[in-house]
Amino acid sequence: MPPRLFASGPEPAALLRAAVPAIALCGVLGAALSFLVPTTAAAGPTVKVAQAAPVQPGFQRFAWLNAWADHHTAPGGAAAGRLDGVPRMRIVVGHLRRTAVDFGVLAEVEAPQREAFESFGREYALVSTPDATDDVVFYRRSVFRLVSRDAVTMYYRHGARTTAPVVVLEERSTGQRVGVLPVHFPASIPAAPRQKRWRDVNAGIVKDVVARAEVPMVVAGDFNQRNDILCALTSPGTGLVSPLATHAECATGRRAPIDQAFLSPSLRPDRYQVYSGPSARRATDHGAFYQLRVRLSGVA
Repeated sequence: MPPRLFASGPEPAALLRAAVPAIALCGVLGAALSFLVPTTAAAGPTVKVAQAAPVQPGFQRFAWLNAWADHHTAPGGAAAGRLDGVPRMRIVVGHLRRTAVDFGVLAEVEAPQREAFESFGREYALVSTPDATDDVVFYRRSVFRLVSRDAVTMYYRHGARTTAPVVVLEERSTGQRVGVLPVHFPASIPAAPRQKRWRDVNAGIVKDVVARAEVPMVVAGDFNQRNDILCALTSPGTGLVSPLATHAECATGRRAPIDQAFLSPSLRPDRYQVYSGPSARRATDHGAFYQLRVRLSGVA
């Protein structure tokens, strides 16, 4: 039986069912209006997309972005005048190739985009869920192999249940392992205000997954929060690190984007980059792709 992501003990689903009511209660007590909308990122250096050389074994490039669900730009969608989901995914795959990305996360993906990714990016494998709108993990087949996948229940607008894959990958050249959890928290918008409750619930679930993981973790995606989630997930009790700021600087530093990545300290993230050129602005309504380098040390 392949190694599991989580430490031994009760089944993950049972633990989450027991934990979610308590987490949700905390979220209700701390609920507040937070009108967060996707905008172009302002954090980190912006660099020109260029051909990148592969990194040495043990160091891999991780990328994340919001793929802007296909229905938004499909006929009848709110942004039907923008580029459709399939050619947008072709842009994403081209970017991953040019920047030599080895693994990563795509938030807000729908069936036509998943199919396009698998067709255009055959050097990558995709790990998704049965949800109509999905958050997925991808990895370069020549660099990683899939060790295991679990599923965790998370919550979107008004508490609608969603499923996120929790994936363990093994670097082929070294045997080092890393876990990946993609996320998409609900935004508070005029049509769906007061979603902070569910963002708080999801943050608690992320902390629980990280606490029980037996491998170093990367949690990335669209948090629809800025410095508040940066502070929450870099807190001493959670133990993750961000390429943007330390916990001591999280509230006073530069304004964070809503697309973020958090990592186990042993992964030693560096070389954080934001790509926000014309291709990114065509491919996603967030206007940016994100990338950093990690060192796979094998220590959780």
